[in-house]
Amino acid sequence: MTEATAAPDIFTLEVFTPWIGKEFSILHPDVPPDFKLRLTGAYDPSKGASHPRFRKPLTLQFRGPADPLLVEGFYEVEAEGTGVLGFHIIPSLTPDREENGMGYHVAFN
Repeated sequence: MTEATAAPDIFTLEVFTPWIGKEFSILHPDVPPDFKLRLTGAYDPSKGASHPRFRKPLTLQFRGPADPLLVEGFYEVEAEGTGVLGFHIIPSLTPDREENGMGYHVAFN
């Protein structure tokens, strides 16, 4: 595939910023259907210092219920207007889990 025919990169800060606040459903038989992750943040961890020939890194931050916990792994997720996306979701250390839910993150490098 050449640059001219490459699929557009949808995993960009510009794409995800408007989705902050949206709830994402986890499409997995072992995850309850009412389990949702809310996108709480999206940022470029390189702070603009990434190489111009390569994609910019992107980190997404989510919050989910305090219980049950979602184990680290690859999941298909979907929110209204997003279509089905594949994410490797990683639980984050969340000291305020009981008050504000469990934190999760997804990193695209």
